[in-house]
Amino acid sequence: AVIAYFGPFSIPYRRQAIADWMALMEEKRIPSSTKFDLQEIVGDAVQIRAWNLQGLPTDAFSIDNGIIISVARRWPLMIDPQGQANKW
Repeated sequence: AVIAYFGPFSIPYRRQAIADWMALMEEKRIPSSTKFDLQEIVGDAVQIRAWNLQGLPTDAFSIDNGIIISVARRWPLMIDPQGQANKW
């Protein structure tokens, strides 16, 4: 769900959605990690570093977006008023 739906949402919304999902999994007794981090689950540290060298900002939000773009099955729609994604 993170890969398919999180792209357009802000950091606070993403954090709240993940917290809600984690609580729901705990309530339903679905086994899961105690912490969710997209970079640890799907990310490749070498690839992320290469993205940073290519111009992707180093903040977690930008890196998460890079991961989502790299593993998504569809073309991303980039609304990028600062031009960071297009530069990358």
